[in-house]
Amino acid sequence: MGFRAFVAQTFGDEGRTWLDALPSLQQELARRWILSLGPELPGGLLSSVREATTADGEPAVLKIGAPWPRSRDEIAALRAWSRGGGPDVLRCDEDAHALLLERIAPGTNADPGGPADVATVLQAIHVPPPAGLPALAATVARRIDRAEDEGRANAERIAWARATAARLLESAPAPVLLHGDFDDRNLLECSQRGLRAIDPLPCVGDPAYDAGYWVHAHRRPGRRARLEGIVAATGLPTERVRDWAGVIAVHG
Repeated sequence: MGFRAFVAQTFGDEGRTWLDALPSLQQELARRWILSLGPELPGGLLSSVREATTADGEPAVLKIGAPWPRSRDEIAALRAWSRGGGPDVLRCDEDAHALLLERIAPGTNADPGGPADVATVLQAIHVPPPAGLPALAATVARRIDRAEDEGRANAERIAWARATAARLLESAPAPVLLHGDFDDRNLLECSQRGLRAIDPLPCVGDPAYDAGYWVHAHRRPGRRARLEGIVAATGLPTERVRDWAGVIAVHG
């Protein structure tokens, strides 16, 4: 399913109205930011992503989020990571849910990235969080509830995930800015600066959560080696990363 179909299905009339207005918004931003727009790029389901070139000839990406509040969260996170673990933010318009980002080259997925390189990204993005982002506790609770509603896990596994998350949250270290969807699909190779993280669903909480997300890796094989590698590279507690990976395996 492409992003247009997903937006229309998810947001109904509001989403279809936004899609109708999207070409005009793209042209308005291109005029205001002096951009030449290129073709659409494959990406997530909640944003329009297009190649762009600035007036100085700099390759860029114009990303416009669908009409949902998490677009502002993404802007806040990427601005906090600019010149760090994410793409540089060249321009942004929070009201339009729009970002102009550096175009990462070659931009291929890290599949899989090595633990040492991934740990470097985690260190760069786990910065003091900007105000207003959701807490990890609320994010995890919502994701577990959705997994239960959609029947993606049985009652025993749902209960285990809730109890384990509660224990981890109660004993969590000082909170940091989290990516919230940290796996190889959202890690791109940059020829100049190594791996970069894109497309966050940011929240605030335990750094072991992002590491556990990478370990889980959408049930790809090799999770034990990933766990051992990322723990060795980051110094995060094995038990916390392992248990968050288990919770993530339940909530998806």
